[in-house]
Amino acid sequence: MRTEARDVVHTDTDDRSYKVRITVESLVRGSKEDMRGARVDKGLKGTVPHYLTFKVTNTGPEEIPAAYMVYSKLSLNGTDWTQGEKIYLSGGRPGGVDLPCADTAPKTLAPGDSYETCVAYALREGVDVLSLTHSADGYFDEGGAVATWPVKGGLEAASAGLSEPGDSVRVRWNDIEDGVLELPARLVSVRRGRLADLASLDLDLNENERHGTPYYVSVTYTSPGPKDLYAHQVGQVRLITEGGRQIPGKIPFVQGAKEIPGCPTDWVTQLVPPGDSVTECSVHLVTGDDKPFAVGFAEADRPGLVAWRAVVH
Repeated sequence: MRTEARDVVHTDTDDRSYKVRITVESLVRGSKEDMRGARVDKGLKGTVPHYLTFKVTNTGPEEIPAAYMVYSKLSLNGTDWTQGEKIYLSGGRPGGVDLPCADTAPKTLAPGDSYETCVAYALREGVDVLSLTHSADGYFDEGGAVATWPVKGGLEAASAGLSEPGDSVRVRWNDIEDGVLELPARLVSVRRGRLADLASLDLDLNENERHGTPYYVSVTYTSPGPKDLYAHQVGQVRLITEGGRQIPGKIPFVQGAKEIPGCPTDWVTQLVPPGDSVTECSVHLVTGDDKPFAVGFAEADRPGLVAWRAVVH
């Protein structure tokens, strides 16, 4: 991991903001054996711990209460597009005597002061690390300010598991009435758009998204039968960035809405007969210097994503 300092904003549970500098010092992959004697949730048994050591400096003019909570805005992202789960010991915060990673953060942090600490994350066996990210508002996928520490080889490892644009893959979607269906799906295109195209639509953009770059993602689905397919899978599509963010789409199409140039669609909440296909388009706002890397579909009843490589037009 690139051990560099990033100046970020820490937002606490009362929505108060503080300026801090996070300096990543090391990321060490542990062993499944580390988890056997640790007092952790049973669901984490068999996962591989990763120990992140970093320093936090208060660069603002105010004391930071509950300074250990800076870790809550950090996310360790795996090459399978899942986020590492923070390891909590029973009765305490991450780290401690049960693992070689101790949370030593103080209760408060005065202006100019620093502390060094370690947080443990669990990833599935065989999964590498793509990146570490910090989200200023705590909502990693909602277009807020995000700082990224890439991991060497992470993108290459993630790329190896991607389908190519145009490949047909089966995705699992919850039909609510008929249960989980497996739909043949195909990524049609990823196109860079213009903010001006969105001016007349009410997409509920936050301040960062209003200065971001829109990308239009089109995916075609085929109705597997035996019943008509309700065409509304677009909510499961994620635009995956090089930093590991999974950005959900804004859905601009309602009855009578103006179509966005570059984001055509042939559905308006319609039913698709067995064997027929439907193409849906969604708008994804990428903020900061991040770039599209893949398009994923969040499957029903399964962790992670089915993903295609993104070729931007």
